[in-house]
Amino acid sequence: MITAKAKVAIALLAASLILLILYGTDVIVIFLSSPNQSFEDSQGFLPLDARTRGSALGGGAVIMSVIAFVIARKERSNIISVLLLVNGGLIIAGILAVAAELGTASLVSTIALGIVLVGLGIWKIITDRGAPTTKDYTSKIR
Repeated sequence: MITAKAKVAIALLAASLILLILYGTDVIVIFLSSPNQSFEDSQGFLPLDARTRGSALGGGAVIMSVIAFVIARKERSNIISVLLLVNGGLIIAGILAVAAELGTASLVSTIALGIVLVGLGIWKIITDRGAPTTKDYTSKIR
């Protein structure tokens, strides 16, 4: 049985994943449409510059993922753990794919955010193993 908190967290993580996929697709369109042009000057299918795209899509995805973790930290759910790992992994893979186009500060800070999400996913997996389930509580009532 999935609790209301877990459902909200899953919805936030799914929305985060969609934002990250949109972000990555937009960047791929930029690289395919103008391989010789600077990443900062190019525009994909979204009418956003690089800074706005990163803040709105990437930053929004990270914030929603962290909020989802906080909401569901005491809920036992493998889906939440997997989505945290996937979101963090996408951020790390995406930033490494465009590493040559970015400055060192952007590279390090974005990788750090991806590592934070992967760490939260691992932490959730570890804490879920020891967390009692709803079934455990109902068996003690009888």
